[in-house]
Amino acid sequence: MKGRASRYIRDLLYKLRTEGTTPPKQAWAVALGAFIGCTPLYGFHLALCVLFARLFRLNSALTYLAAHVSLPGVWPFLVLAELETGRRLRGQTYLKIHISDLKTLGFKQAGIDLVIGTLVIGGLIATLLGLLTLWAARRRQLNPEIAALIEEGARRYLEAGMFHWEFVRGKLRHDPLYFNLLRRGFLPDEGLLLDLGCGRGILFSLLLAARDQSAKGAYPPDWAPPSPRLTFHGIEGRPKTAEAARLALAGEAEIETGDLQTAELPAAEAILLLDVLHYLAADAQEALLGKVAAALAPGGVLLIRDADAAGGWRFTATRLQERLSTLARRHWRQRFHYRSAAEWRDLLTRLGLKVDVQPMGMGTPYANVLLAARKSAERPR
Repeated sequence: MKGRASRYIRDLLYKLRTEGTTPPKQAWAVALGAFIGCTPLYGFHLALCVLFARLFRLNSALTYLAAHVSLPGVWPFLVLAELETGRRLRGQTYLKIHISDLKTLGFKQAGIDLVIGTLVIGGLIATLLGLLTLWAARRRQLNPEIAALIEEGARRYLEAGMFHWEFVRGKLRHDPLYFNLLRRGFLPDEGLLLDLGCGRGILFSLLLAARDQSAKGAYPPDWAPPSPRLTFHGIEGRPKTAEAARLALAGEAEIETGDLQTAELPAAEAILLLDVLHYLAADAQEALLGKVAAALAPGGVLLIRDADAAGGWRFTATRLQERLSTLARRHWRQRFHYRSAAEWRDLLTRLGLKVDVQPMGMGTPYANVLLAARKSAERPR
């Protein structure tokens, strides 16, 4: 019974988050919510948003989110602006900000002024936010294949919970790494893909979604084809996160809970270290990379995403974001060790790998780089 109730709530939340997702419907939902948020009917905004969103078949969650234009610190000024606007449209002078003015004006007339002001200001705010939403939604719709990949890649995480679904959905939308790995053909066609510090296994899920979309003919035609015969193995140190990956991937990837510094690494044609190394001390980084180079198959590729310590203000932004993230996870004493892109290249070259460094912070303020380190295809004699 408990499991059934949990699935019902999950499915309901999913429906609320995804219904009415065409650009016009999203724009109308935001406009409606913003207008309701501008009304002085505080305490009734949620009920009004749900009622009118249901009536017009709009996204209830998006409508209510837009209603938060009247945050606690904003609504007194919003009400005052609406009241003053109503007075000015009647040809009256501005009120002095004093309760005695309301007594002189009369509560009935104040109510009329407030309604007039709400219609004007609420209408303007609703129109502006609705048009901005329409513009943003239509921009996203220019790439329907990518939108489908995001939804399919994230959908698996519903089984692990709405939080994981929302996290993966946001990560795929805003982190340029995942789609660049697909688009530019960094991964081999077959063999084992080993993701060290795999987290929720987002790349595995995206690759599986890419295969499905490609089979349907809904994959971006100018991208490298998805790796058809790769198998997946991930190692993650956080048990709860590893369990979410196992639930989402449902046997289509092997997810191991373990410490990267002590775990046995299977031989692999491709190995990932994405946003992992800077959490380790310098000697631990070198030891792990030595293990990884030994586990990498001849001709295999090691893909590392990390910050470039020579990245100027972007590197400062990266450090700040990482510090805030660790504080949010209550890792108060987490230390970091960053290297410049040149230092990463030198370290990997000493391990016998041929390294190509490419920027990987596109669309973000961060100094991330992607290091593609390849092992010679010739076996040592």
